[in-house]
Amino acid sequence: MNSSISLVRQRARLWSRPYPALGWLATLCLALPALWPLFGPGFFASDDGRIHIYRIAALAAAWSQGVLHPRLFPELGFGYGQSVLNFYAPLTYWPGALLALLGAGPAMAAKLTIALGFLLAAMAAYGYGRYLWGPAGGVLGAIAYTYFPYHLADAYQRGAIPEQFAFIWPPLILWAYTAAFREERPIQPLLWGTLAWAGLVYTHNLTALLMTPVTILYLLILALGSGRWRRLIGAAGSLGLAIGLTAALWLPVLAESSAVGLSLGPSDGYQQHLAPLGQAVLTAPLYLYRLGQGAADHPVSWLSLAVVLLVLGLLVWRLAAGQRPAKGSIIAFHLLLVLASLFMITQASLPIWKPLAPVLAQLQYPWRFLTLAALGMIGVAAALPSLLAGFAVATSERSTPSSRPPRGRSLGSFGLLALLALVLMLVPLPHLPAQPLSMPDAEAWSPDRMWREDYEAGQVGATWTGEFLPLAVSEQRWALGRPREGAADGLPPSPAPTVRLERVSYAGVQLSLSSSAPLPVRLHQFDLPGWQAELDGRPTAVYPSGELALVSANAPAGSHRLAFHFGDTPARTTGAILSTLSACLWAFLALWKTRSSLLRGTAVALLLVTLILDLNALGVGQRSWMPVQVQAKLGDAALLLGYDVAPARATNALDVTLYWFALRDMSTNFKAFVHLTDGAGQVLAQHDGDPGGGYSPTTRWRAGEIIADRHRLPLPASLPAATYDLKAGLYENPPLRNLTVDPPTADNRVDLGPLHLPQ
Repeated sequence: MNSSISLVRQRARLWSRPYPALGWLATLCLALPALWPLFGPGFFASDDGRIHIYRIAALAAAWSQGVLHPRLFPELGFGYGQSVLNFYAPLTYWPGALLALLGAGPAMAAKLTIALGFLLAAMAAYGYGRYLWGPAGGVLGAIAYTYFPYHLADAYQRGAIPEQFAFIWPPLILWAYTAAFREERPIQPLLWGTLAWAGLVYTHNLTALLMTPVTILYLLILALGSGRWRRLIGAAGSLGLAIGLTAALWLPVLAESSAVGLSLGPSDGYQQHLAPLGQAVLTAPLYLYRLGQGAADHPVSWLSLAVVLLVLGLLVWRLAAGQRPAKGSIIAFHLLLVLASLFMITQASLPIWKPLAPVLAQLQYPWRFLTLAALGMIGVAAALPSLLAGFAVATSERSTPSSRPPRGRSLGSFGLLALLALVLMLVPLPHLPAQPLSMPDAEAWSPDRMWREDYEAGQVGATWTGEFLPLAVSEQRWALGRPREGAADGLPPSPAPTVRLERVSYAGVQLSLSSSAPLPVRLHQFDLPGWQAELDGRPTAVYPSGELALVSANAPAGSHRLAFHFGDTPARTTGAILSTLSACLWAFLALWKTRSSLLRGTAVALLLVTLILDLNALGVGQRSWMPVQVQAKLGDAALLLGYDVAPARATNALDVTLYWFALRDMSTNFKAFVHLTDGAGQVLAQHDGDPGGGYSPTTRWRAGEIIADRHRLPLPASLPAATYDLKAGLYENPPLRNLTVDPPTADNRVDLGPLHLPQ
């Protein structure tokens, strides 16, 4: 056994000493073929990929307005707003949002995020495998992890970009805690383990749930194998510190999830996706994705099972021969992880699922266990070179006095490993889903396409089954973007109130109003945890109103200043404090208890990021602006308070946002319009239709509601540089007529004012 271990270590040194970066470079290059579907134009068809493109665009829009951690995306849900990042891990969207702000379109930013996820996961797998079994094992483990079919399906078939991005963290977690039990000073790997766990929690909630029992089991195996039981205390401290670092995310989820619909909670839906035993393993030579016709959603490749059986056979052979393989307990752990995960996706595991449904049903789909199977494949594949070397040494010792295997046998082992690496890459690639999907930048930046897809699918908020929709909403989700059934005209206030729009921010509005009677004021936003209001500088109660549970507040008769803003809750404040204290503790340990320059630099960066996020949450750096003021009354239906105008992203057009104040409920779906005219009154560009991109018809408006209504005006390519006029209004059809305007105009169009356009 000692000669086998010595031989493996000698070969690892021969490779790593002259060229220490060779293994890392080889891993990076070998991972590149997994990216080939990303080189096509536009995007690719998948289950959820478009959802994440829209979220990347929404996050980039929030950053452009100075909001770094937007718990609310105001434009999602037909413009009624959804607090996605209050409940969903945000880290996956950060690289994409940054790339989008730097000039990449949202679809390209999503593809680059996928590429980054594959490459970083491959490097993490290599580092873990190399730490235990040397460079050759590290490369083979990284290939097995990168090209595990479910890993590829996550990106290209399911479009589950956050889950695919989460593949980065599990090997880093195991690597860190392995080092914590092997190194003389465990503080450094424990600190890295804390960050890896925090990264996983901030990337994908459900993968973190899966990794929790796996990590606990692995720590027990490490303690048993090393005899260093006391180091479990340090590992527990590392996990506890990770819990503290991520409190800003998980504490609001626990405290506020009862207010919205989440795809969580016990359900027997998982039973429909458990694979029959005969379909759990795909025997086709080349892997086929989504077979359909009752087959398992994501069967395991025959090749993965063959590698597992090969390693299991070599391990049993070594044990039967009286040898104790190096790191045998770790190899056994990875074998168990793969086999147990495969078992959990089959119908045979139903007796386990049923009693544990309160926990396991949170996963929604049994196939998520394949993430753990992929993780197990790192150790299984990475251990293979060591086991083969030991097999060669053992068989040579029976026939020759030398402890070194014959050169031909050594070359044969190398050739076998190279062939296996090639097959691991080739089997899943030919049938990889890569159907092109047109996704122009202009459509990705605008919510119009997202709303249209939600409308057609009967969904809301670029997600599925009404996720993140407030439970106080009584309207059916498929009807949200449609006219309100049974809408009736309300009585207009007499006299009409005077309303002035003073400031607008990313998720807030401030107005002054004067009314002879008490006046309910509503935002065109769902009432979600975090909405607050101030009346004349003092907090006032907010409440949900109507079938859409709009955030509302009451203004007494008289003149008042009313402000709405989406801010912190007790759970968010407490979570932020816990995360800040944990970041300070982590930084203290890194700066004063280690000598690692990398850890110390990371500590400084962590403190800086924490400080910036805390200050930003208090409003530092967040933008607000004053729209162009307009005071116009259109019939007895609405007031036009003001407007914004800005160049549309990625297209030659103007985005004009009108701010309406509904005076009464309406039974008529009035159309809104914006016209760009020249000095002679000729219309050069226009947009007409239902407000809110067509999905907030006026029968949905409620008395006292403030509606931000964006209209996109495509501009003629030959439009010369000049000063033009903007006009807006409301009309009904039939009969075709503009609502009267007060102050009156000759054509019943509100004159918004001059607008200078460069060519």
